[in-house]
Amino acid sequence: MAAVLAATLAAMMAVQRNAMQETAHRDRIAQMKLVSGALDSAFDQAGKLAQALAETTARRDQVGRAMAARDRDMLRRVSAPVFDYVKNNAGIEIFGYHSEDLHYFLRMHRPEQFDDDISAFRSMVVAANRSRQPQTGVEIGIAGIGMRGIAVINYEGRFVGTAEAGVAIQPILEMVKASANADAAVVIVPSMSGVKIDDKLPRFGDLALAVSTDSDLFTRFLKQERVSPVRDLEIGTVRLDGRNYSTSIEPLVDFSGRLVGLIIALKDDPLAGLARTRIELWVTALCGGILAFLVFVVLFQFAITRREASK
Repeated sequence: MAAVLAATLAAMMAVQRNAMQETAHRDRIAQMKLVSGALDSAFDQAGKLAQALAETTARRDQVGRAMAARDRDMLRRVSAPVFDYVKNNAGIEIFGYHSEDLHYFLRMHRPEQFDDDISAFRSMVVAANRSRQPQTGVEIGIAGIGMRGIAVINYEGRFVGTAEAGVAIQPILEMVKASANADAAVVIVPSMSGVKIDDKLPRFGDLALAVSTDSDLFTRFLKQERVSPVRDLEIGTVRLDGRNYSTSIEPLVDFSGRLVGLIIALKDDPLAGLARTRIELWVTALCGGILAFLVFVVLFQFAITRREASK
């Protein structure tokens, strides 16, 4: 009887453990899909902000007049108050203008560097220049990777150049970390990006860690795991320094839809606490079996004693 009770309790514990594992597995997938959705939404909103600022700037009459006259000093004066405000209040770190001959006419974020030919590596600017249509999306430039918006500047019916605004990636990732409680990183694949990557970026094979919310964490992850470019969202798990994490890896595409890198997210694994719970369940089952055996022994001895006393 004690053995049957113990076995029954153990079977119940096993069923409960399996149910908890399945629930936690579904919870992991759901959580990482939410993290991925938060990242996608944050990047989308950053792109809309950059595009709106570029469009608003391009439509200013003073900007068009300065670009038409190639008056860099005038353009700097009319742009300085705007750039100071959006830099301090909206996370805009890239703000500038390109001439119609595809030279960077003025970088408000780097005013000392200007008039360089960007036709060979700024595909988004080239696309806006040739199509006379606005462009938005991820692009890598001299200032690094950013979510950028490009708008066409016309003055008195004539195309005179383009305006650019860009949101830095770091604030986007930090915002997602605060809301989703997950660390995130942007990893560039230099061989696929088509542009020269800053040599100072940490390299892991063909991957370069561009920006992250926790550089030490993602350095350990990229050193340990063999990460390859992906075309769709992939969710999994990893164990780093004795700690379990849920992972999501999704493609990072530029404005044209070309794969240039990866967005990786790491979050404490909901299954991490199940090991202790599993031990507690089996200890409970073992204690229950021992208790049932002891109760059976006491009752059996009591029954024998009463039987002998009745003779």
